Amino acid sequence: MESLMDRMAFLLRFFRSPRMIGSITPSSAHLVGAMLDPIPWERVNTVVELGAGTGVITEALVQRIRPETRVIVFEQDSQLRDLLFHRFPYLHHADHAEKLGEVLERYGIRQVDCILSSLPFTNFPKRIRQVILNEVTERLAPDGMFVAYQYTLHMLPLLRERFHHVSFRWVLWNLPPAFVYVCSKPKTQEKEKGNRWANLNP
Repeated sequence: MESLMDRMAFLLRFFRSPRMIGSITPSSAHLVGAMLDPIPWERVNTVVELGAGTGVITEALVQRIRPETRVIVFEQDSQLRDLLFHRFPYLHHADHAEKLGEVLERYGIRQVDCILSSLPFTNFPKRIRQVILNEVTERLAPDGMFVAYQYTLHMLPLLRERFHHVSFRWVLWNLPPAFVYVCSKPKTQEKEKGNRWANLNP
């Protein structure tokens, strides 16, 4: 479980970079459950977590994965990333989410089965938001899942542009209450497949 020191670390980082951290408190147990429960963990070989913070979701997911599952945790804030490294030294760690593809190549991973995100997308510049979402759809396996929480429904149109299946639920027992999006069947891969067939059949 998360300690008082972890909560204080999160709070201090929020006041220093509120646009990047996005929330004044870590995720509640209800939000963590809403994020992780939809995922068929018995079929997950690779997991990416974007914006891990102090590791509330990380701690829960390592209890659900199989021993051979590979996990890469992204956290841009250097102090929170150091905290994550000390708490979870057996996981892979990285910094900027927009480097997702580059980091996966470094570990010899082409696609991932599950991507979890706590990133405050609506706080990001449009270009960064687009880059990260493009990386997600390009690197997610065809039968993989992208699960993210946000505090508004502003991301719904962007996610529907990129995924065939997008559902969401409202988690009231969190501060503040949050929406959890569950997305599958990325459209980018379909477009790429269509382009390949077009090239073969001029």
